[in-house]
Amino acid sequence: MPEEIDARHQVEPRRFYELDSLRGVAALTVVLHHFSRLCPPGFIHLLIRTPLRLLIAGHQAVILFFLLSGFVLTLPYKKKTGFNYSPFLVKRVCRIYLPYLGALTFAILCDLSFPGHGPYDNFWINYTWSEPVTTHLVIQHILFLGSYDWRQFNTAFWSLVYEMRISLVFPFIAVAVLRLRTIWLIVCAVALSLAFFPAALLLSNVLHLGSLDAAINTTRTLHYAAFFIIGSVLEKHLHAINRWYAGLKPAQAAALALISLALYGFSDASSVIQHFSLPEDLFDWPVAAGAVMLNSRPSRVFLTSRTIHYLGKRSYSVYLIHGTVIFTLIHTLMGRVRLGVLFPIYLAITLILSEIFYRLVEHPSMLLGRRLTTTRSALSQNAPLPIASGPPA
Repeated sequence: MPEEIDARHQVEPRRFYELDSLRGVAALTVVLHHFSRLCPPGFIHLLIRTPLRLLIAGHQAVILFFLLSGFVLTLPYKKKTGFNYSPFLVKRVCRIYLPYLGALTFAILCDLSFPGHGPYDNFWINYTWSEPVTTHLVIQHILFLGSYDWRQFNTAFWSLVYEMRISLVFPFIAVAVLRLRTIWLIVCAVALSLAFFPAALLLSNVLHLGSLDAAINTTRTLHYAAFFIIGSVLEKHLHAINRWYAGLKPAQAAALALISLALYGFSDASSVIQHFSLPEDLFDWPVAAGAVMLNSRPSRVFLTSRTIHYLGKRSYSVYLIHGTVIFTLIHTLMGRVRLGVLFPIYLAITLILSEIFYRLVEHPSMLLGRRLTTTRSALSQNAPLPIASGPPA
């Protein structure tokens, strides 16, 4: 997490600057992760056995996004004793949901224009643009209704369902975090994470409210809410954490950074899962621990670079658009050009369209959220725009 600045009036701008950049790095790993799904399995197996696995740590980026959400969304509640729920909800809808609708429209249009020619040998490709576009499926995507195939239009949309669900109750989470003892908050977060699978079994096998997979997709909200809580707790104790890090010797800080990167890149848990019959979601906790522990000077220097910050400001647009770009290329160019050629085309189109989307959709949506919840006098003071809490992969 970002370092503490001595002057109080300087803390907020620096903190927001680095969080934006960190979000950009996470979004880029999601972009690389999804392209890696097109690469030969042998190459990927070799890659994940090296530190370069961090470059395609897509699911890990999801957990980081949720931690950042909890961290950033807690900031306003440290300045006041209560909360006004309606403005918060309006801002979240404008910040997350309205750009999502724009990206959904883009994905549907591309799906209709470039229908799949499968089935493909790559099972991941067959999850998206493999079924006809129906009114029922579109409505489900718009309203987040029921258990539906969230991969059909854009493989990255799934996390936004959890983001919006948790956003509905986050003000209550933030107030609880600021009022309760940290030990109880950690216990609560772990309990929520552990409860999601038994809750799914209850809904499916006892109450007969649908299939087990559908129930898991619903109760997994509890699991991801745990990381919002942890992120909120980090913000609560940010200054104490920074003081502790500042007291570490260089060797200690370096060792901690290596451990945190190893935990964050944790992914090869299949043998453990099979041996103990554990839900694979529980292995998100080592990833979260690694993300929480990473606080090194080189990372802060990297995160304050203008290029990374530029990407961070557009990270949500990158996240929303890249999935549609890659499947458009799959159905138009894959097989006609080599992957080594397809990759720079994919990156270039993603960045260009993300910039256009940011200017035409995301940024205006942020401004709309401000206008609907802020007085004219406050707007005239040129207050900073809200930060996206960050979508997962």
